[in-house]
Amino acid sequence: MTTALVARGVPDSTAAIAGELGVLAFKRGYAEWSEGDRDAKDELARYTLAALDELRAASASLG
Repeated sequence: MTTALVARGVPDSTAAIAGELGVLAFKRGYAEWSEGDRDAKDELARYTLAALDELRAASASLG
């Protein structure tokens, strides 16, 4: 992720943070998705995006 973002012109430090947040969001989303009772309509992407939203809000609160 980081390499792809840098190739698109994103500064190195920003790309690194975004890459790490993406990995963390996936891990958190996957954990919730795999542990929960779900039906066939529950997609991993929904859990991952929710985790990313939470991480975004948390990082914004840091100031």
